[in-house]
Amino acid sequence: MVASDMNEYNVSFESASVFFMIISIACLVLMRRKRTERYKSFLMLMIVVLCGLIFDILGAVSIMISNTIPRGLVLFSNTAYFFFAAVSGYAYLKYAQAFVGVKTRFDRAMSWVNIFIILSYSIVLLINLRTGWIFYFDENMNYMFGSMHYLCYIPTFYFVTYGFIFAIMNLKSLELRETLSFSGFVFIIVGTVLQALVLPDTLLVFFFAAISVLIILLFVETPDYAYLQETLTELDKCRIEAEKAGRIKSEFLRSISREVKTPMNTVLGMDEMILRESTDEYITGYARDIATAGGHLMETINKILDYSDMESGSFNIVRAPYKVETLVRDVFKSCHDDAEKKGLKLSCDLGRLVPEVLVGDCVRIRQMILNLVSNGIKFTKTGSVSIYVGSEEIGTGKVMLEIRVSDTGIGIEEERLENIFGTFDRSGDVPARSGEGLGLGLAIVSKLADMMEGSVKVESEYGKGSVFTILVPQKIAEESDLIDTASAEERQGETVSEGPVFRAPEARVLIVDDNDINRVLEAMLLKETEVQTHQVSGGAEMVEELTRNGYDVVLLDHIMPDMDGVEALKRAKQIERVKNEGTSFIAITANALTGARDEYIRQGFDDFVSKPINGRRLEEAVMKCLDKKLIIS
Repeated sequence: MVASDMNEYNVSFESASVFFMIISIACLVLMRRKRTERYKSFLMLMIVVLCGLIFDILGAVSIMISNTIPRGLVLFSNTAYFFFAAVSGYAYLKYAQAFVGVKTRFDRAMSWVNIFIILSYSIVLLINLRTGWIFYFDENMNYMFGSMHYLCYIPTFYFVTYGFIFAIMNLKSLELRETLSFSGFVFIIVGTVLQALVLPDTLLVFFFAAISVLIILLFVETPDYAYLQETLTELDKCRIEAEKAGRIKSEFLRSISREVKTPMNTVLGMDEMILRESTDEYITGYARDIATAGGHLMETINKILDYSDMESGSFNIVRAPYKVETLVRDVFKSCHDDAEKKGLKLSCDLGRLVPEVLVGDCVRIRQMILNLVSNGIKFTKTGSVSIYVGSEEIGTGKVMLEIRVSDTGIGIEEERLENIFGTFDRSGDVPARSGEGLGLGLAIVSKLADMMEGSVKVESEYGKGSVFTILVPQKIAEESDLIDTASAEERQGETVSEGPVFRAPEARVLIVDDNDINRVLEAMLLKETEVQTHQVSGGAEMVEELTRNGYDVVLLDHIMPDMDGVEALKRAKQIERVKNEGTSFIAITANALTGARDEYIRQGFDDFVSKPINGRRLEEAVMKCLDKKLIIS
């Protein structure tokens, strides 16, 4: 045993620290903060440090007056000091883990190791009361260091070092203020080393521990900052929940889209067959009404899907060359009948200076104009609806495209103009208005304009009418941009025309769909083309059929239960017959989003047709994929 002659201690530093720790704990409790794991860990740390301070002072004083007090009390106070020294290090580690909020599998495993170390050290301290390995008192009640005295500093040093390393490893997730607060770990290490090696007669371990606690309290556990951090944590949780809810909503809407579009495909397809084949005027009149109502329903479904995709961020603007005149003429044709039925005059004016071909998302620009014109017709009883398209040069090769839609309808009250572009806003829903629609049209127009780096505004006088103006920057098409702008996308809304697009009695078409009615419908829509059709109900049957017989075109449904269209296509491409004969594959899908065609082409399809299937569009897609030698007219 090695004796220590240090029986006089300087307790002034730690005595002052006790006062400050009591005040600090009282302040923390009176803050009435939310009892989070972090708060509980910090409060426990402060209490443990306070207990350590008290027993460190009592132990030192008991050593100095050991001859005047019972031996058991001296042993107890000094044993309690060594115990709280180790527990305070453990409390620092627990606080660091609660503060960072990250626990790996390794940390969870080590938590049991740490508890074992605390229990083992407690047993060692109890054994020391009998053996004097760490400290003891001789016959004259002089405090003596045991042969294993330095063992008492190891648990504290281990826990504090572990906590410090843990904080360093998670430094990227901490702000500067939070990083500085963890400098308190350094103070504890410094205090432990100073008392153990340099100033054994001065109580410094818990003095430095108290300083570190006060630093943490002032930097990150003050009411304002702690409340801010807790609020930000709650907001982050809410953000994650909102994003999750948004994803669920989008997935739900996509699922509903397919479930609704599949039967609508049958309804509108069969209705088209009635229009083609019936000669009864009353029946064709009913069929036209079904087509009109079905078209409105599909328009509503597409609006809901578009808005959902815009909110989720999965909506993209696809820029391509388009003819402005063709776009405007198409909108005019689409809306002319509706205006005529209400006795309204629909006029269209294309400015002289508008370039012939621009580069932009013509599908979405068309959608914006249609939404505004449809609203104008819907809410105008008498008078007219006018469309004006002009442009102004805004730089080399760029113009600001101006689209102005005006009507002589009921107009909008001034107090409602601010919220006119809000979701589900149906401003002006008074008895004079029809009250139709979901109020999504203007919200979509506004979001589309924003996505195109443009704007939309409205001027209205209640009782006299409204003027909506869209401004979107567009690129002037160069020679390399020019393509055939009479694409299928620009011919949206085209209805049944007289006679088939082509005839090819030698052509063989395989129809693949798990829905019996859809297969029959596709075959009926191709009836006038005289192509030979064969039907199978799934991807596996398709692959088997292609190994036995050759086909020129395969109409392949995307979503099927046993094997989806993409997987079926990949397997079909591996069949030698398909490789050699160059069979074309057309995707049949409820996905009508912008850019869908490019995605299906990338997957290996030759074309795609969206549901509800338009007979004319289906004929055009099949004709495009057939060898010209097979087409006779």
